Amino acid sequence: MSMKKKLLVAATVASIGVGALGVGVANAATSTTGTTETSIVDKIAAKFGLKKADVQAVFDQNRADHEASRLTKLQTKLKAGVTAGTITQAQSDAIVAEFKSLQTTRDANRGKMSTMTAAERKAAREAEKTAFDKWVSDNKIPTEYANMLHGGGHRGHGGPDGDIAPASDMTSTSSTSN
Repeated sequence: MSMKKKLLVAATVASIGVGALGVGVANAATSTTGTTETSIVDKIAAKFGLKKADVQAVFDQNRADHEASRLTKLQTKLKAGVTAGTITQAQSDAIVAEFKSLQTTRDANRGKMSTMTAAERKAAREAEKTAFDKWVSDNKIPTEYANMLHGGGHRGHGGPDGDIAPASDMTSTSSTSN
């Protein structure tokens, strides 16, 4: 493969990832249910004569990098909260554990929502919200920190830019799940 072709492929994959806030397309692209997004991997592989597994690896690595970055940002904000005395170290540890649990659940459930009816999706979201709200209550997590896990009404995964919204930017008093 020529260098020009490699650069074009890299630019295409990068623009797709950035255009969809990285994680959204990457998560959908790894679905095994035959969703439209899955075909993005197929289309890129076919268009540029690449191995599907190689293109999939780029999407998977992008998702992993994004999640690692989100965890690092979360841990930084939690450390500041512990230092400021707005949360305890035990609450901080619980939030990190819940972040990882939610990530694992998302990975395990990737693509399942696309096979559900609208009513089933709504019921699943409501069940997730109820379970999350109970977790927040049981762990006495302040709303602004709970919102770091679910975005607090912001777009995307944790905020308008796809990152974890800073505690000072949160105005919602209820956690929501999209």
